[in-house]
Amino acid sequence: MEWSNVGPTLTVFVPIAIAFAGGVWAVIKWGFGGVTDRIDGVVDLVNFRFDDQNDRVDARFDAVDHRFESVDVRFDAINHRFDAVDHRFESVDARFDGVDHRFDGVDHRFEGLDKRIDGIDRRIDEMRVDVRAIVNRLDVLQASIATA
Repeated sequence: MEWSNVGPTLTVFVPIAIAFAGGVWAVIKWGFGGVTDRIDGVVDLVNFRFDDQNDRVDARFDAVDHRFESVDVRFDAINHRFDAVDHRFESVDARFDGVDHRFDGVDHRFEGLDKRIDGIDRRIDEMRVDVRAIVNRLDVLQASIATA
């Protein structure tokens, strides 16, 4: 069994239970004479076990704290990288805003060209009407000359 997998509560209570059972056994075995001395011995043993377990638990907590500190350093490095990437995305976004502004300008120019082309189309239509009128007049003129 790996003791590092055992919870701190269990590692504290097991030695206490063992020490208590040993103390009870000692009281029963040797009788009730010198009970106080024996209880003091048991208490000293329990205190020794407590201190030993406390030191082990403190060492484990120190190791966990050290691991958390190294993880915090890693997370800080990752967070710094994400900030750098975010900054790059913001600069790209700003560039796209500039490009969007340029496309808006191009769209405005196309709208102006579109209006000019519409004006030219109207003039061509007007010229077609004028040309048809001239052709009709010429046909009338030719017909009047041919009959004369």
